[in-house]
Amino acid sequence: MTFGVINWSILLLLVVGITWLGHRLSSGQKGLDGFFLGGNSLPWWAVSGSIMATQISAVTIIALPGAVFQEGGNLLFLQGTLLGFVIAKFLMTMLFVGPFYEKKIYSPYDFIGNRLGPGAAAVTRGLFLAGAILGHGVRLLTVSLVLSVIVDLSIGQSILFIGLFSIAWSIMGGITTVIWTDLLMFVIMVCGALISIVTIAQGLPMGFSEAVAELDASAKLRLFDFSTDPSRTWTVWTGILCFTVFELAQNSVDQVVTQRMMCCRNAREARKAVLGSLGIVLFSLLMTAVGLGIWLHYRHHPPGADTAAFLAEQPSRAYPYFVFHELPVGVSGLIVAGIFSAGISTLNSALAALSETWVNGYYRTRINPDADERTVMRASRLAIVGWGVLLCLLAYGAGSLVRNEGLLNLAYKAPIATYGPMLMVGLVALTHRGGTTTVLPAVIASVAAAILMLAVRNLAGLRFDEFWIYPASCLVFLLTHTVVRLRTAGLGRV
Repeated sequence: MTFGVINWSILLLLVVGITWLGHRLSSGQKGLDGFFLGGNSLPWWAVSGSIMATQISAVTIIALPGAVFQEGGNLLFLQGTLLGFVIAKFLMTMLFVGPFYEKKIYSPYDFIGNRLGPGAAAVTRGLFLAGAILGHGVRLLTVSLVLSVIVDLSIGQSILFIGLFSIAWSIMGGITTVIWTDLLMFVIMVCGALISIVTIAQGLPMGFSEAVAELDASAKLRLFDFSTDPSRTWTVWTGILCFTVFELAQNSVDQVVTQRMMCCRNAREARKAVLGSLGIVLFSLLMTAVGLGIWLHYRHHPPGADTAAFLAEQPSRAYPYFVFHELPVGVSGLIVAGIFSAGISTLNSALAALSETWVNGYYRTRINPDADERTVMRASRLAIVGWGVLLCLLAYGAGSLVRNEGLLNLAYKAPIATYGPMLMVGLVALTHRGGTTTVLPAVIASVAAAILMLAVRNLAGLRFDEFWIYPASCLVFLLTHTVVRLRTAGLGRV
């Protein structure tokens, strides 16, 4: 079975249409401010949609249904979304949004540099680059795997397809084009999820109450786990502690997300954008419903032996497989367009952030500090191409990882050694305490502790989940920073 002319036509029409419309909406933005900040003139609701599209990614669209569909799958993974994500969004609006708008900045690393000095800014930029390269390489691989299931392309060809569109959109109008295309793609994602749910429901031989009863009887609706066993990935405590750290870091010191928030007109609008992005919770619930529906579908319409074996071995591919083989032609094309949208949205967001970080953090300060704006703009576009090529190569090389760990866990754990220290440097900057001399030892200790915990867990077989490394690395940073500050203060008195 092939993807077909109709599906290809729908997919290409939507992608080309979004390209044209996004470019039209971004017209009029000139210079570095327009390229990296959208001229601080974008409406909060567009920024909010862009944040959601960026954070959703293909991981949410593919891995969430797969996590529910798989043998023993249930709703426990939603604890991170329902608890940690919500807590972190409110903390972000209370702690960071106002200070970020006190002065004109391009990134949270500029804010850190203003408060703690250029050395601290350079450290956090380096951490961001390391985490973003790995994390977004995984996300690019995720959406490319979808293509390999649905259309007649290899994983390498799929990566190239996504990479080319992402690079083109990022180059056209910078962050303004990225935000408007993100918003349009988010609408397509939501439509695809709703169409999937309606189509699945129409094919089930039961009503809503019977479906809920069957899911509950099969333990598919288990939502909360209050266990204190540190080896369990999805519990209330990992949701409150680990995912709060993860999401707060992603919103406050990860330029991929933060860059959007700083495109708003003022701090008040930015707070609306951040809180509005809580809509990601509703979208996660939609994709969870899709996964439950697919499980019910195959329970009442058992697949052949080969298909059953494939889905058991690769549950993360259950949704794209269902879309391609079970949904009508045309409908599947629209839903695949939504999955494509998630992948392109995440990658072009990363390219915009990586370009800004490299240009403002290194090119304009160390490589070519006397460059005029035209030269810097050219360097920015070249940086987008360079980062795009690198991420495509990393995604291609990381293909073997999906055989060892689920996509959902892998995507969340990619920045495991960087998010904790990055967040703590940002929090230190809020208090004006310390500088590079106190921050750098704490960063080194925090990163080393994360790597050591990861190595000990894997090599020594200690029973704790890797998500706990996020808050643990924060604690190590706090202790080290406190000790260094006290010693520095003591030496000053002497």
